[in-house]
Amino acid sequence: MFTFLLFLGWLFLLIYGVVLLRASKHRKFGKTLTTLLLAPVALIVSLGFYMDLEKFDCYSNAPDQSQCTLENNWKY
Repeated sequence: MFTFLLFLGWLFLLIYGVVLLRASKHRKFGKTLTTLLLAPVALIVSLGFYMDLEKFDCYSNAPDQSQCTLENNWKY
């Protein structure tokens, strides 16, 4: 429930930042707010591209993590 409320707050602030981009008086604050709220999304997406999924799959499915090595190409 807390995560859902946190998401709704984040979404509201993002929309509020985009609305402030249109107001010429508060444009700088709108840019700052939008950038700060989009930074975590960009970080999560960029980290998702650099994950080694074969290694993660081996670690999550192998009975013993010592079987997951580079020599056996992450196969257990």
